[in-house]
Amino acid sequence: MSPPPSLPIYLFTFNCARLLITPSILATHLFSALDPSSPPPEIIAIGLQELSPISYSFLRGDYLSPYLDQWSSVPHLAAQYLHSTNPNFPSEYVELGRYTIGMTALFIFSRRSERVKNLRFGAVGFGVWGMANKGAVAARFGYSTGEDGSEDDDINVTIISTHLAAHEHCCTDRNRDWETLARGIIFETTTQTAPVLNITSSESTPLLSENSTDSSSSSPSISGIYHPNTHLLVMGDLNYRTSHRSPTPEDYQSFPKRNDHFTEFFKRDQLTRERIAGNTLHGLVEAPITFPPTYKYFEDILSLLEDAEAGGSGGADKRHQSDEDVFDWSPNRWPSWCDRILWLPSKEEGENGIKVHRYTSIPAIRFSDHKPVGLHISLPRIKTTPKTVTGGEGDSDLRLNPPFPLDRDWKVKRYNAETREWIVGYAILMATTANGLTILGCVVLGAGMLWWGVTGRA
Repeated sequence: MSPPPSLPIYLFTFNCARLLITPSILATHLFSALDPSSPPPEIIAIGLQELSPISYSFLRGDYLSPYLDQWSSVPHLAAQYLHSTNPNFPSEYVELGRYTIGMTALFIFSRRSERVKNLRFGAVGFGVWGMANKGAVAARFGYSTGEDGSEDDDINVTIISTHLAAHEHCCTDRNRDWETLARGIIFETTTQTAPVLNITSSESTPLLSENSTDSSSSSPSISGIYHPNTHLLVMGDLNYRTSHRSPTPEDYQSFPKRNDHFTEFFKRDQLTRERIAGNTLHGLVEAPITFPPTYKYFEDILSLLEDAEAGGSGGADKRHQSDEDVFDWSPNRWPSWCDRILWLPSKEEGENGIKVHRYTSIPAIRFSDHKPVGLHISLPRIKTTPKTVTGGEGDSDLRLNPPFPLDRDWKVKRYNAETREWIVGYAILMATTANGLTILGCVVLGAGMLWWGVTGRA
């Protein structure tokens, strides 16, 4: 008997430090977390945080497009690079869609786009006044594993890219951001089964606002990130730290200096403690951490220039592999596993269950103060046990009983937040760029001359 169908996915999350990247450089490292002995991914999901300067992210449009377009070409270049050394690896991945909210983005790519159905995006901000200096983007889609395209053969997936509150002492704020995410990302339930077309707009609207599941109601049915028969994967700069206070100069002396040292640090990990206590990422699990902390490193912007001069071959990064270089900590933050990827387990077990092929960081990328993290995983088709009576088997399944109710006012909140983002974006642009300062100076000068003209005639 042949094994049941599964969906190999590769997730890559990275805090970009607001820099415009060079695709040829990133392409040589994108698949560094893949397990070469496992099936190549059918889906690639790239989650980015601090994608661009905040003013560009808030204004979007032509300001943000260069940052998005650079990342759009990375998987194709990476696939060609790997295919040249391994002919069995796919030579191309097609971008199916992208979505941004503030400085957070999510890209979805596929090697066989005709198998992907009903791709939808949702998003929520949880910065000041709901603005998306911090926020989350989610994609939901079905992947057909059958030859006839029947929905019974689909593997349904929700993938989230997010950036939670920063700083050591803000653990409670991070938990609150997760609650806002679980309440505020909303998808409309549709019956669309046709393959999706390329979705490239970063400004399409998240879907719907009424919490109705009654098929007889005039309001469309909607759901949150927890959904029956659907896998849930969460990645991003979750920002959970290894201490509740900032380090002192004396603390810096105790930072990890060897590969066998960071295991002691991981015992202090806030995310593990808060997750087990039921305060955040409810029901999600994570593969064992076997890689060093992903934050905070000294940024090495020169590595971009060095690698570009080397033709994007990665030569400038490959020499940066000793413990002394890898543990190049910034002294003002505790080394922490800020960048993580977790998933909601299914009831299927053994050969029929979720298979984690590899989960690791990619230390060769040096220009950010974060290290990217990749997860290579295969997902089976799942069937949620329906809840029939209180106390039944389905009661403990978060796909049927989400930890939080949906936010009915999400649409109004997002509209108001976008208005604030537009105002703040232009204000920052005016105050921080030469052209903006020139325009601002002209406005002030013109207002002064107008005032002088009015008061002088009086």
